Amino acid sequence: MSGKSTIKVLKKVNKTTLDEEIAKYVAYHRYYQRLIAIRIISEGHSIAEAARIIGKSYQTVHRWAKTCESEGLEGLKPSFGGGRPSKLTYDQLIELDKIIEETPNISMKDVHLIVNKKFDVDYSLKQIGKIVKKLGYNYGKAYPKFSKSPEDAEEQLKKT
Repeated sequence: MSGKSTIKVLKKVNKTTLDEEIAKYVAYHRYYQRLIAIRIISEGHSIAEAARIIGKSYQTVHRWAKTCESEGLEGLKPSFGGGRPSKLTYDQLIELDKIIEETPNISMKDVHLIVNKKFDVDYSLKQIGKIVKKLGYNYGKAYPKFSKSPEDAEEQLKKT
């Protein structure tokens, strides 16, 4: 696309408010990136230049600018809610974490049963694995070691 756009991003937003918003939302990457793009445009650069600087397509930055022009900074905030909410509450996750920590040698099937019976929530074993990993645990299968095997059993097996 060629030509200059006539979008006035500072119609509903002033540079001071824009700078304050940028300073507050450094951790929120998507919103921050949109604010930076609008800031670049507000300084007189073209939408194409802003897109090149932040590494987005012209169409994306143009859409952000149009949204900012019509809705202000509120329109730049991502509307994605982050997916389906968890069936387990935060307090239930903390309680599950304590149960796992206090129970030695607990298996995924055991955790699955606990979640099902105690919290009345039915997850698949795969999802239970994701929850357990999110809580900071990893799943490792324990293998029994034969008590009468020699210390160098692995080396002896390699030689044969």
